[in-house]
Amino acid sequence: MDLLMTVMEAGEGREALVQKALDTYGGIDILVSNAAVNPALGPTLDADESVWEKLFQVNVTAAAMLVRLVVPHMERRGGGTIVLVSSVAAYSPFPALGPYSVSKAALLGLVKVLANELRLRGIRVNGVAPGLVRTRFSAALWEDEPTLQRVMAAMGIDRLGTPEDVAEVVTFLCSPGAAYMGGETLVVAGGAPSRL
Repeated sequence: MDLLMTVMEAGEGREALVQKALDTYGGIDILVSNAAVNPALGPTLDADESVWEKLFQVNVTAAAMLVRLVVPHMERRGGGTIVLVSSVAAYSPFPALGPYSVSKAALLGLVKVLANELRLRGIRVNGVAPGLVRTRFSAALWEDEPTLQRVMAAMGIDRLGTPEDVAEVVTFLCSPGAAYMGGETLVVAGGAPSRL
């Protein structure tokens, strides 16, 4: 499988990504939007306006704009599947990551809205909400063993997730096995609290 990626906040980058997918594959059937940035740690109200703008631009607006670009191409092919990547922090905000958690909660709403708007156009929209996954993005939470142990205890998990843990769920959401699902966000967080 080939992966095509871009910097999500740049409109020209999104357009180039869509064009490259069209040139390479002849169309677009599946979109997985996995964008995240977190420019600040600390109390929520200490984050200034530029932090909030950056978070929403990358984590929410860029995803919506990418979907907007892709939908006409999916419609031409008779439909498609979209998966937006949120975070377990949308359900259970992480300490010191309040603005990030709020931006990821906004993606839950975007999944619901788009699923409703696009279902009659043959496009399924769902989401995935990973927990703490061993990636460069989350390295500050797991590189130091004492910090990792505190974070895992606070989240109620026994291990970090892997990118493969999340990829398996995304693969399911894009498969015919999930054909009767729409507007749902599946949590992949090792049992970390996410709902009642």
